[in-house]
Amino acid sequence: MKSFRSNIIKQIETIPEGKIFTFTDLDFPMEKFANVAVIFSELAKGKKLARVEKGAYYRPKQSSLGLGVLPIYQDEQLNYLTRKLDGYLTGVYIYNKMSLTEQVSSVITIAVPQPVRPFRFKKLSVECVKAYVDIPDNENTLRLVRMLDAMKDLKYIPGTTPQQAYNRIYDLHVSPLSTADLEKIVSLATNYPPRVRKILGDMLRKANHPDLSKQLAKTICPTTRFELPYKTI
Repeated sequence: MKSFRSNIIKQIETIPEGKIFTFTDLDFPMEKFANVAVIFSELAKGKKLARVEKGAYYRPKQSSLGLGVLPIYQDEQLNYLTRKLDGYLTGVYIYNKMSLTEQVSSVITIAVPQPVRPFRFKKLSVECVKAYVDIPDNENTLRLVRMLDAMKDLKYIPGTTPQQAYNRIYDLHVSPLSTADLEKIVSLATNYPPRVRKILGDMLRKANHPDLSKQLAKTICPTTRFELPYKTI
């Protein structure tokens, strides 16, 4: 038991301070789950670990300025939540980083495969929305997916008009894309509602890519009519 405990503690010590981890981040036989839970509890009582929620902990990081234990950073909380929910960050928090709005949201939005009710995590208010694609497997794909999310939310991005949002998405994000990325975003768009495909198609036509625009148009019922809150010129 002593060697098992030592092994678990060694694994924990390899995890960076301030990073949230759970039982699944450690390597041990499932029949030892209760033993690991006891070790976690003992380390938390000894302030070697800090409990975030049931089954989730982090190694406290001491301030180099003698200010005591540093609080867990928001970025790490968000990383933990997206891992836990198998989702990705989207919504106003991300649209602010994309320079689509100057407003800062008090609510964190996570796109997830399965619906989850709004909840509080520490000081964060979290809402979950439907993810139209599987969790992106790399940062570039995630970047393209967030562009499509912004098109989907065009009318609801705060602090801007739909026309301004349309122009910014096009100018800052779609216009600079390489041909390979344009083909990729067209492929991803087929998972989104027709309205998103229409918006992207308009942007592709504006960017002088009529073939890709026509490719998207073929995925939309010809009789579908849209009331779009922007002008393409």
